[in-house]
Amino acid sequence: MTRLLALVLAAACLAAGCGSGGDSSTGASGPKRVATLPTSGTVTYTDGRVYTVAPLGDVLHLDDIDVKVQGVVWKPKVDLGSVGGVAIKPPPGTKTFGVVTLTVTNRSRKPERLGVTQIWLRNAAGSPYLASATARVPGNLLRMPIPAGKSVTGALVFPTPQEETGYLLVYRFDDSRAIAKASHVGLLRYAS
Repeated sequence: MTRLLALVLAAACLAAGCGSGGDSSTGASGPKRVATLPTSGTVTYTDGRVYTVAPLGDVLHLDDIDVKVQGVVWKPKVDLGSVGGVAIKPPPGTKTFGVVTLTVTNRSRKPERLGVTQIWLRNAAGSPYLASATARVPGNLLRMPIPAGKSVTGALVFPTPQEETGYLLVYRFDDSRAIAKASHVGLLRYAS
C-alpha cells in the first residue's frame, strides 16, 4: 500500500510539472530539497517548487488558503449550464462527473474567489481534470465569494472518463492567475 501511494504521489508530481519529489524533512532555512515525494509534509523539490502534501481526511494548509475534502460523489450526468441559450457539452471522453465537496478557508486579508485553474483533480496516473465553471450544482465554489478570514463549503464538478482516485492539486489564491510561476502548491488526497 505504501509503495502504491508513493507511485500515485510521484505520478501526480510529474504531471504537475515538478521534476522530482521529497520527504517531509525540513532544514533550518525551510523545507529540505529532496528527490522523493512524501505521503505528508512540506518539501522543496530540486526544481525549487515547494509542495505541501496533506493526507486523506486532513486539511491542506497553504499560507493564504486551507482546503478540506468533505466528500466525493460520482454522477453519470450533471447540468453544465448553457451559454447564449446553447447547452454546454462535456469534454470528449466524459463518462462520469466527480462532484467534490470542499471547505475552503480564505486565510488572506482580502476577499477572494477560486479560479478555474486553482484546484485540479489528478488521478493516480497524474492526468489532470479541470472543474466545470458553469456546472449547475448547489454551492458551485467557482461562483462563490470567500470573505477574508472566512470559510465556505461548496462543490466543484470534474468531468472525467471514469471514477478516479488520486489527489487535488491546489494553488494559492495569489498564484491562481499565474500557476506556471507558482512556487508553493499543495496536494490533497480524496476518496470516493
